[in-house]
Amino acid sequence: MKILILANHLEHSLGGIEIQCDLIARELLAAGHSVVYGTPALIEPLSKNYPYSIESCDLATPESLMALIHKVKPDVIYLRNNKNRLRAMARTAHQCGVPVVFAASSLQDVQPWAYHASQQPWTPRRIASVLWQRLKSRWNWSGFRYVSAAVSLNPDYTERLPVALRLHIPDSMDAAVEPFSWPRPYVAWVAQLKDYKHPEEFVELARRCADTELDFLMVGGLAHQRFSWITRHQGTPENFHYLGPMTLRQVNGFLAASRMLVHTCEPEGFGNNFIQAWLQRRATLSLRFDPAGIIERHELGYVPGDMDALEASVRQLLADSQLLDAMGERAYQHAVTHYSPATNAARLVEVFRGVVSQGAAL
Repeated sequence: MKILILANHLEHSLGGIEIQCDLIARELLAAGHSVVYGTPALIEPLSKNYPYSIESCDLATPESLMALIHKVKPDVIYLRNNKNRLRAMARTAHQCGVPVVFAASSLQDVQPWAYHASQQPWTPRRIASVLWQRLKSRWNWSGFRYVSAAVSLNPDYTERLPVALRLHIPDSMDAAVEPFSWPRPYVAWVAQLKDYKHPEEFVELARRCADTELDFLMVGGLAHQRFSWITRHQGTPENFHYLGPMTLRQVNGFLAASRMLVHTCEPEGFGNNFIQAWLQRRATLSLRFDPAGIIERHELGYVPGDMDALEASVRQLLADSQLLDAMGERAYQHAVTHYSPATNAARLVEVFRGVVSQGAAL
């Protein structure tokens, strides 16, 4: 099959969608399929060579997407761009006679009136922004009428997708590491610094645990300037260290050398950092989000719910290395069973074949 992936690329940012689509593209190629990666505003020249073809496409312009479809002539499109411009993009593909498989990557993707939460005060400007986000979300939600199938990274979200053919396919992860070392034992935090990731809560956790032997290391790019005080170490405790962004393999090594991962994000899609930590045998303490109840059900860590309980969990696991190691081993066994790149790419191919054959029968 010839598969056209429409998504942002690693050349733009190192986010969950970009990591997953690059990994999927590589697995599809390894399985013998032809892959073209369509992505907006390519940075030239590319920072590295990729095994698949990359095409620039203005995803905001239906004419640009139509030209790309006519050039590539794909059998199927894998669309992983959240709901951004879903109606226009899926409608254009439908007009070209190419089936679309939509990949839900966040909670907002399965909400018709979604908007992004913020810690900013409710000013008239913010109210107008939220109203506009909700209207755009509902408009793009109507684009599901042009979608042939939808897949979700989180099983809790699958039934919320308004498409007849829908199923859960977990994300996957490359477990290869680039070694990392630090002179003291440390707790890890990995995400972009933005409102709904709540990096300030990890800084507060470090402050609460200043009397322990632990350091608290943060990895991730600065997405919102309001958190620049963290990157400048302005008012942060001595046991806290911001290390900036890292590559995928560097993050794997960073997690492998840690004692545990702390996650402070709002409910989202799934969180690549969970899978990365589990593949490195690291327990996870997720303050408020347990995707599909996996962490508590399989005893891969704790979901404390508030800062007091989060602090208590860190102290408990620091004092009980046997319990911490057992959680890490369970996490690893769970990860290798459910998040295999080859297995999950093969499941995705079956979806592709289904929608292609369905289209041919019409």
